[in-house]
Amino acid sequence: MHAADSHSEPGGLRLVRLINTQAMDIARREAVNIDRMCLYGTGEYWHGFEHSAYFLNRIFPDLESFVVNHPEYPFSIVGVSVPLKSFRRYMTDHTAARRSEDYMEFEVSSASHREYGEWHHKKVKEYAEVLGAGNI
Repeated sequence: MHAADSHSEPGGLRLVRLINTQAMDIARREAVNIDRMCLYGTGEYWHGFEHSAYFLNRIFPDLESFVVNHPEYPFSIVGVSVPLKSFRRYMTDHTAARRSEDYMEFEVSSASHREYGEWHHKKVKEYAEVLGAGNI
């Protein structure tokens, strides 16, 4: 797909493509991430996964999360999405350490393994409960 084609593609499809093509690489990077918020852009949204999702959710506690189960990865991957309009306010006071058109990386205060683990477990449990209730 050409870059121009991806910009006309709906953000949801871009997110699905990102997950399908990069989930394993993202999960591996996030497994050792303790102090970076790595975000992936899909048009009108920026998405964080695992530790980056946790950091994003600390900044925006009302954001909804989603869970990805990848057949090649043994654990559920938690993601959080923030609308670009909301994230622009954060960007006025924080400078990305790395930035491209569809990727940003910010230095953040590290989280304890316990805090992150509890957050991750809660998000996966909430997702499982929704699935169990037949709401998806």
